[in-house]
Amino acid sequence: MKALVASLWCTALGSLVPCEPSRCPYCPDRPDRHWIRWSFYSRYAEGEREQIDVQRYFCKLEGRTFSLLPDGLLPYQHERAATILRHLWAIFVEDEAVSTRAGQENVSRTTLSRHAALFAEAVSKLRLPRQEGALGPADFLKRLFGFAVKCIAEIFRDSKELEPKHSLVGFYPR
Repeated sequence: MKALVASLWCTALGSLVPCEPSRCPYCPDRPDRHWIRWSFYSRYAEGEREQIDVQRYFCKLEGRTFSLLPDGLLPYQHERAATILRHLWAIFVEDEAVSTRAGQENVSRTTLSRHAALFAEAVSKLRLPRQEGALGPADFLKRLFGFAVKCIAEIFRDSKELEPKHSLVGFYPR
């Protein structure tokens, strides 16, 4: 497990490199590129230590803007995706207490409790590719980490592109 999380951190889910969308979240059935670069907005990554610019795009058909976060960031979260997955694995699969994890990782108990609660609430509504039915938090994480690193990154990217504000990766129900 530690090797897998290290691989995720070193690849897509630890990256803050900007992403180009392959489809518009408002009209995903349209194969042609009908959006343009619009502007940027700044957001924090890794708490208040680092701020990055995120590209916004404008859908000419819907008249709405959207953005695609770098693969390593989740909607509404400052921590990187690989870090949050590592914490969730420890809490749900290894049954580590939130307070113990917080002390070991120098993270607020409130932050870890919030991540765990959001994930536990949303997990019954989340689905993995080629998987049927609802899973509990531990089973979901075990099956997620059963995929190859590249596949996990694609799951996160696809989810963010289709549902930029309410995605699997932000642990919000679909």
